[in-house]
Amino acid sequence: MICWYCHWGWPKAIHDIYNHATLKLNGNTDPLNYGPAHIVWEDENFDSAQWCLDNFDKYSKDLSEKDKEIVRWSLEQLLLLPDNVINSEPDDYDGENPENYPPPENIEWSKP
Repeated sequence: MICWYCHWGWPKAIHDIYNHATLKLNGNTDPLNYGPAHIVWEDENFDSAQWCLDNFDKYSKDLSEKDKEIVRWSLEQLLLLPDNVINSEPDDYDGENPENYPPPENIEWSKP
């Protein structure tokens, strides 16, 4: 399986949320990538933000209060985005040839 987002990048609106949260965390991405939002940020399942919020307390025990606040903020910001941004990977993506499945043209894209 080849990561579609690895090839095309993220919608800029999503990338902006992640970058802003990273700045608030003084460059430490661990609370985003390995905490209660792991499946959203590390695994790029942006449509799982609500699940992460619903299960936040269960998976955030190792975070400081400040880190919890920032991670929660990032998930809440994702929920404000339109569905076509959150679910921008094509439904018919074959898992092998991302170059054959371009992103929607009406969404601005960003690569790290």
